Amino acid sequence: MPTAYEIFEKQYIERTPGSKEVFEEGSRYLPGGVVGNGAFRRPYPIYLKEARGAYIYDVDGNEYIDLLIGGGPNILGHCPPAVTEAVHRQVDLGASLMGTTESAIDLARKIAEHMPGMEMMRYANSGSEATHMCFRAARAYTGRPKIAKFEGNFHGQYDNHLIGGTNIHGPDESPEAWPQGAGIPESQLQDTIVLPFNDAESAVSLIKQHAHELAAVILEPVGGAWLAGVAAEVPFLEAIRRVTEEEGIILIYDEVITGFRLSLSGAVSISGVVPDLRALGKAIGGGLPIGVYGGKREIMDTVVTPASQPHEKDKMYQSGTFTGNPMSTAAGLAMISGLEKPGVYERMNGHGERIRTTLMKMGDELGIELQAVGEGSIFGVFFAGHPIRNIRDVARSNAERGRAFFMGLVANGLYVTPFHLGFTNAAQTDEDIDRVLDISGHVLEEIKAYG
Repeated sequence: MPTAYEIFEKQYIERTPGSKEVFEEGSRYLPGGVVGNGAFRRPYPIYLKEARGAYIYDVDGNEYIDLLIGGGPNILGHCPPAVTEAVHRQVDLGASLMGTTESAIDLARKIAEHMPGMEMMRYANSGSEATHMCFRAARAYTGRPKIAKFEGNFHGQYDNHLIGGTNIHGPDESPEAWPQGAGIPESQLQDTIVLPFNDAESAVSLIKQHAHELAAVILEPVGGAWLAGVAAEVPFLEAIRRVTEEEGIILIYDEVITGFRLSLSGAVSISGVVPDLRALGKAIGGGLPIGVYGGKREIMDTVVTPASQPHEKDKMYQSGTFTGNPMSTAAGLAMISGLEKPGVYERMNGHGERIRTTLMKMGDELGIELQAVGEGSIFGVFFAGHPIRNIRDVARSNAERGRAFFMGLVANGLYVTPFHLGFTNAAQTDEDIDRVLDISGHVLEEIKAYG
């Protein structure tokens, strides 16, 4: 008898012959046939053609409810008219100017208006770059060499990010720095302290132990690529804020995902805990590439504001051809204007809560051990009987059932990549959520029947 995964994989292959053909051609030029690891899936990726509103379409003409929504940026749905109109207007004015436009200042002002603590900021080109620049600013300001990050938190693709991810080493209370894949220099491991996520007592102890050499502690208020929606608990956040203040260590929030997604104020809406620096991306660019890092004026003005004399040693360097690109800033302003409308967050977050609670109920009714995690419009699914609080809990979940579940979703018209967090968006209707839950229920029933 075939397994549930094999049944779903057969459905997937039958409905995506065009994607298979494109994969075979694309693999001649692109490693794995994809533009990045996040787009890869087995037996081959889906190749996309267009998107509108809550839906995305592949090269075979299949329609999917898009639960990935570009990895989070398209929070109003795909191609919202106000955003596309803003981009079209900017195209006629110039796409890349390598200079500062008024829209860059306008977007920064809007971010500062909504996000407590974002007093001054700089643009970057991606979330990875924004978190990297937070590290540089923290080192420049404190004069200390090391960064502490939490096991299972994802901060991007640079060498100093890809440590302490899903490659678990060391005891629960004191994880070891370990590279996430090949090509990470040993020097990066030496400069990174890995902390246990959602374990305040152990994390505080390690921070105090290394305080003399720590420039910053960085965390995801809601776990992204590796934790798929596992939220940092409020007492944990409060404890980390206290110890970093006591030890003169800069606290960085990686809000590339949560910024303007959880609320206009980002993750501060969960706990009230305000970091010293933040990294932003995704939603603030209206679907176009962007990154922002910033926070306390004292930090940013001291080490980021350009020096009066060239090569001043107390100043850091950061620039780029596309930083503050007017296409992205125009799109971001239009996106935030849409998010400021009454009821937008209530609807998206309500849909997210409905998905999480209904999936948990489905698991209970079917006798399937299932945990639905997340906050607001973010949700993730793990097959486990124990609560999921950190990456080690994730590692103890049933990965085979997870593989079957995510294959079942995409084979039946819900677009999300394997083991990734999902998102609701403002373009989705109640009927779309009904369909998400109907398909999820069918997939779970097949998993129960076939294993």
